[in-house]
Amino acid sequence: MSALKKVAYGAPTDKSADTIRFGIENGLFEEEGLDLSVKVVFGGPEIAAAYSSGALQIGEMGSPPAINAIAAGAPFKIVSSGCRRRAHMFLGVRKGIDSFQGLKGKRLGLLGLGSCPHWIARKMLTQHGLAPDADITFVPLLERYPRIVEILEAGEIDACIAMEPNLSIGEEKGLLDVWAAGFDAPYLPDFQWEVRVARADLIERDPELVAAVMRGSRRAAHLAAKNPDDFAAFAARQFGISEAAVRRALNREASHYHLDGQIDLAGLQVAVDMQHELGGIDRPMQAAEFTDLRFQPDLSVAA
Repeated sequence: MSALKKVAYGAPTDKSADTIRFGIENGLFEEEGLDLSVKVVFGGPEIAAAYSSGALQIGEMGSPPAINAIAAGAPFKIVSSGCRRRAHMFLGVRKGIDSFQGLKGKRLGLLGLGSCPHWIARKMLTQHGLAPDADITFVPLLERYPRIVEILEAGEIDACIAMEPNLSIGEEKGLLDVWAAGFDAPYLPDFQWEVRVARADLIERDPELVAAVMRGSRRAAHLAAKNPDDFAAFAARQFGISEAAVRRALNREASHYHLDGQIDLAGLQVAVDMQHELGGIDRPMQAAEFTDLRFQPDLSVAA
């Protein structure tokens, strides 16, 4: 048997790449010839810098910082969608605040400035007549992000925009209410969010490795979807949280998952246009400028 290829798969938060981790646990990537591990670099611009420098070769991130980095010349491409193809960012607000206008002057915790929640929050808040830079104080947490619920409980922030299962943990503790999701109709219902990326030199040097990571990713997503009880138990152990919180998160998200890695090109164009609208990129661009589509799945043989 040939030696497994060691691959570090990038993720921008401690709770990202959950199906990837499940696939590793179940040996799916070994079956693809890979010794895959997850490497967390907290923050959107921060993980983009890791892909740009070569510290990471392949992994996932959100589309806004990916678009910003590629537009600025970063040497990587979007090769696939993640499972959270839609804008799976949720606004959680501590109890006692009862309206969007009540958020004026409050502190909003998020992963980092320039990260996905920063851009998506701006879009959401403006829909309710708030001026994000004037009315809200954004609190970037970066390496403190795993403690976002504890930080809200301690009174350091008044609300948060985050991915699951953070919101379900906060609900379980009775600390917050979930007001909205980024994919809700008033905000970004048609939006390509989570993307998998690979450096251009890796694509040219070892396209089969990239293809193997994408195959394993699809198989892991399907395995999690087919075995929700096993996946919930695994995620609870992996993240040190209750199985009830994981199940609450899955109930909120699972019907919106996309398992095969297909890029929503129209949704990616929405993301590109939003970055131009909000100042992330300085010129109109086309979604095709950000992608390499050779690794898109053949759905006739998808896992």
